[in-house]
Amino acid sequence: MKLLRSLCALVLCAAFLLPAGASASGDSRKYPDLSEDYWAYSDMVEAVRLGILKGMDDGRMAPEATLTWGQYLVMLTRAIYPEEYALQLEMGAAWDIAGYDAAKEMGLLTENDFLPVSPATLSQPILRQDAAVLLNRLLLDLDYKDMFWSAPSDDEDWEIPTAAASFSDWNSLDQNHQAAVSRLFEAVIVKGRTDGTFGGGETIKRADGTALLMRALPLAEMRIWGEPKSITLRLLDQDGGLLVEDKVIPAELGASTAELADLYAPKHYSAVDGGATVTRSRDLYAVTMRPFTQAELDEETYYEQLAAQQITQAEYDSQNFWLRKLGENDQKKLLLYGNAKQRRYGSRSEAEQHMVTITVPMWRIDKNGNKYATKGSFPINAAIADDVVSIFTEIFNDPEQFPFHDLGGYGWRGDKATGEHNCGTAIDINWNENYQIRNGRIQTGSLWQPGSNPYSISPNGSVVRIFREHGWSWGGDAWADNSDASYGYHDYMHFSYMGW
Repeated sequence: MKLLRSLCALVLCAAFLLPAGASASGDSRKYPDLSEDYWAYSDMVEAVRLGILKGMDDGRMAPEATLTWGQYLVMLTRAIYPEEYALQLEMGAAWDIAGYDAAKEMGLLTENDFLPVSPATLSQPILRQDAAVLLNRLLLDLDYKDMFWSAPSDDEDWEIPTAAASFSDWNSLDQNHQAAVSRLFEAVIVKGRTDGTFGGGETIKRADGTALLMRALPLAEMRIWGEPKSITLRLLDQDGGLLVEDKVIPAELGASTAELADLYAPKHYSAVDGGATVTRSRDLYAVTMRPFTQAELDEETYYEQLAAQQITQAEYDSQNFWLRKLGENDQKKLLLYGNAKQRRYGSRSEAEQHMVTITVPMWRIDKNGNKYATKGSFPINAAIADDVVSIFTEIFNDPEQFPFHDLGGYGWRGDKATGEHNCGTAIDINWNENYQIRNGRIQTGSLWQPGSNPYSISPNGSVVRIFREHGWSWGGDAWADNSDASYGYHDYMHFSYMGW
């Protein structure tokens, strides 16, 4: 399953709010109590940029300050329903009453609500469990398990985690609060604390509130997807340089910036990953582009010939570019199995009849940090063995001289496993330095630090480029529709011929 998109912001205090007419460009000051290594730094800075959050009068950001009902409701309505909040202010309501009235108008608060809030209690601290209820009410009625969670392809015993099993204090919540926390967990908005608790009966801090709302904001904005919006599209090459001049283009809220980039990019360029989602709060979007592979150029040429009736459909379908096209197709299945309807081997014994061990050139790093040439061996499907040797030879000859210390190819991972290692059409490289991460939780490996760790695979490096040119998908961007390493499903060690 392809996983959705990265998430976003929240906040507090009347003293922290921007005036009603303040610019949404936010406050660019530095705050003495908010360092760049603080866990919620990026969320709070983004909330400031959006005009949701402002520092205190004495210059602090106060990330550890307690959030009140009034502050929380104002920030929710300013973030999600800004027009309604502004209307309440225009009608003469005080800042906190305006947030309360806007929340009632938009259905975040209801008549005879079980939540303990009224105009008289807006200055009281809000509890984490009550904040969860309000955030949940912002979300659409969707099954977030289907949107955000999928089993690892080679783990037949994996089950979707639940809030009930993940939080040790789950039973301290009543049924109403459990329902809200469960949905926020499924949407990867709440993850729990380092001690394994949710802490529903505790007050919520300014930083925590900001982080939660920032994660919920894109999902809440799904309510207004489809509304028109003009954006500035910035297209970058793989070195980070400007590919063309910025373009102001028409778009819709919820649109994929990668799809828009493909429409407006120079000919024979494609977006590297799924990009971002167009939101109401952001105007400028940068998308990294890559040049077409030779297979993509060939596909375009043959398609033009097909459209001009210069070749038949059968001739088009049998061209060799299909073998280097990303993802699964009939020509690849014919190559592997001799049958366009077969997708995998039925048993370990059948699979191993089609495997061979190949030896490839590679670079390693010695104890002094120097690279040296050597060779390595691993099993792979015989039908693609020669091409895999060519891939590693090209990587070896590339000026980057990418180093290896771990390589894995074919491996039977159980009769129910659905990944390509069972087929001999997947390769894992340097697993510890190219972790598998799912919704912010590391599944395998320890890190991924391209640019600083020599064993980590760079999205713009020779390994990804050369595998792609041979029709292999990279787990770093194949299954997630955004480039955020912390969300979705990214398997940075993994390359697969059929794109699984």
